[in-house]
Amino acid sequence: MNASVAYEYENPIYNPAPSRNISISFTKSDDHPDAFKDGMFIEGMKKTGLGIDGGHVFTRPKGPEIIKNAFITELKNLGFQVFDESRTNIPEIQIQVNQFFMEPEIGIFFIDIISVIDINVHVIHKNKIYKRRFKSIGEVMNIQCYDILYPIALDRSLKNLTKKTLPEIVDLINQIQMENNAL
Repeated sequence: MNASVAYEYENPIYNPAPSRNISISFTKSDDHPDAFKDGMFIEGMKKTGLGIDGGHVFTRPKGPEIIKNAFITELKNLGFQVFDESRTNIPEIQIQVNQFFMEPEIGIFFIDIISVIDINVHVIHKNKIYKRRFKSIGEVMNIQCYDILYPIALDRSLKNLTKKTLPEIVDLINQIQMENNAL
């Protein structure tokens, strides 16, 4: 039996900070073109206690939109002005989702719900493209596999992803800003 997981990014990692007067564009968060060859956007699997596939898991909204919402929330909390369209002379962020998947790992006594997110982040500015790949994992352990555990594992994976990704993005944007000010 298939499951649908509603998810909204709550409890951001970073507390709201004063504005930095730095603008960025967040124009794209999309699936990798090769990610879904069969045309089905499956974002997880359900399994029985014996490890037999029990159905698919789908998220609302879809994975790339969840990631985009989390990044925009965190970037705004870090003091950035975030626009959703390209603008001249400001860095543009694009995310390509390589993997966004949740699945239980069945053990003898416990079940782990594992959420994996793998993305490519592109920061584009003045004909330069900076590209970096990030991966994160979130997991929840329980005696039984309940659908309510999927969003918890997803949230942990997303929080791990933002902890890894945002410091590097902020450093890069600060470097770009210093280069612009030096000109």
